[in-house]
Amino acid sequence: MNVFISLLESARGIVFIVLFFGGSIFVHELGHFLAAKWRGLKVERFSIGFGPRVFGWTGKDGVDYRISLLPLGGYVALPQLADMELIEGKSSEKNNDENRKISYTDKVIVFAAGAFFNILFAFALAVILWIVKIPTSEGLSSNIIGSVARTLEPQPGLSIPAPAFEIGLQPGDRLLAIDGEPVESFDKIIQKIALGTGRDSTGKPLAELKILRGNEEKTLKISPVLVSHNPRSGDFIRTIGISPMYVLEIANPPKGVDLRPGDLLTGVDLRDGAGTINVYSFDQLSDLLERRGAQEITLAVLRKDSGKTESVSLTPRIEPFIRELGSITFRENGKTLEIRLVPTPEDISDFSAKTPRNTLRILNGLPAETPRAEICIPGTIVEGFSFKNSGIIAVSTLENLQRHFNKDVPADITLFLKQPDGSRKTLSLSGASVGTIPAQKRVIAGIEFLVRKKFVRESPWQQFSDAFSLTFESIAGLVNPKSDISIGQLNSVFSISETYYAISVDLRRVLMLTVLININLAILNLLPIPVLDGGHILIATIQKLLRRPIPFAVISGIQYAFVLALLAFMGFVLLKDFSRFRGNRDISDAVLVAKHQLDVPAENTPKDTNE
Repeated sequence: MNVFISLLESARGIVFIVLFFGGSIFVHELGHFLAAKWRGLKVERFSIGFGPRVFGWTGKDGVDYRISLLPLGGYVALPQLADMELIEGKSSEKNNDENRKISYTDKVIVFAAGAFFNILFAFALAVILWIVKIPTSEGLSSNIIGSVARTLEPQPGLSIPAPAFEIGLQPGDRLLAIDGEPVESFDKIIQKIALGTGRDSTGKPLAELKILRGNEEKTLKISPVLVSHNPRSGDFIRTIGISPMYVLEIANPPKGVDLRPGDLLTGVDLRDGAGTINVYSFDQLSDLLERRGAQEITLAVLRKDSGKTESVSLTPRIEPFIRELGSITFRENGKTLEIRLVPTPEDISDFSAKTPRNTLRILNGLPAETPRAEICIPGTIVEGFSFKNSGIIAVSTLENLQRHFNKDVPADITLFLKQPDGSRKTLSLSGASVGTIPAQKRVIAGIEFLVRKKFVRESPWQQFSDAFSLTFESIAGLVNPKSDISIGQLNSVFSISETYYAISVDLRRVLMLTVLININLAILNLLPIPVLDGGHILIATIQKLLRRPIPFAVISGIQYAFVLALLAFMGFVLLKDFSRFRGNRDISDAVLVAKHQLDVPAENTPKDTNE
């Protein structure tokens, strides 16, 4: 049954990729095609994709309709308008100045039609979303901080204080503005921080926050840190270490406690004299419980039936949390580094307690500057090891690994590894010691919570405003030397397809992404860069102002130069995005492996709901 469901989800994801991502490209080219037909221009080819023809047909109108090999866009071959032989292939039309005498209006209409059709398509989808409502959550639609991290890990193996914690941000603070720009939702907060361009006198990232705490407004300066979000592509994004709030609605209360499903947990009195502390997230609640330990506390509960807030006593309990882990420490360049190992089943997607844990996998990555960082990645299996003068010793458990080591005498060893992609590597370590990290326990309330989804009716104009704002801010960040985003972080067909596949369980999210993609296509294609539609309009406008045509040889030379630059640019983006795609696979494996270190049932954690 699970296999059948998985196949259905895979098929659905592929259909959405073809229908909406491929459809967005088709709509753009359809705009050019229909406009050209309307203005009486000759159309040679209508292609989805570039490169060699995979399949297609010749219509009664003489147009070659085709699907091409490289799914990186599409084109409508219009030899009367532009010479694009390097991308579109040779034309049967004699392309000279005499043959290209068509009106300025024809050119502008045909070149702008692609973007216009993308806007029309986006608007139609935005109307549908306005009717069915846009999915979000209580936290993401609010600008209230739910929790503040104490530390951040900007790259594997490196932990630093979180900027938000350092400047004293607190759960419950309402973020009003960032760098003078109002923010009304948490997704806008993340966007503004990530795309920020502020810097201090030393060149460090800097942002100005305006917050509301109680009835008092405060303005704070904060230095965001660059956190790696992909182990292979090297994507670093400005982050400050805050998370959104969400309503703590009780789904399943512990036995013997006067709590009922639907009640809202709004505060906690630790009985330490500080009074009731308002609670804004599960992470904040966990921090408060750890502070108090397994001693009786008082919960402030908003009753579902009466709408009144009541006090409820509860004694948290201590339960196992992290199972025993393995540890291999070694020396490199004068530093002591550690590789942590977690016992897992052979199939890391299997979390059954009955399945034997007969595989040791690496839990943590090494710092990026470490030459071994690309070898020692989370999810990698340690298949065996060898000493300097020994054969390969296979290992499958922590006990099996420890048995061969004298814990008081470091040794030079070689690890034999199998990475998540199936490739096998060796890793030589100097002065290595093997040990264990004791199991950990945690304090829990024993309450199961719901994450309440929220559906908002957002007008097409607001959806367009948000999409245009994000697109222009991203473009501005790419060209601003003070920004921390780069062209290497642009998404190509790999990441876009992966995103469509990931969100395919919710058609509304698919439509939201498609609206953004179509507005992106419209704006980017209208940039005044030769080869793009906006560049063609620019050349036509220059000719109009000069009142004479630019020689074909000049236009052709410009087009060829920019085609080559565009191909190089696309190649670079594709390579970086393919690295990102592989890195996302690594992240998925790392998440699964990290779950295997947990030694607790799925309790005291938020439960998803569509209600």
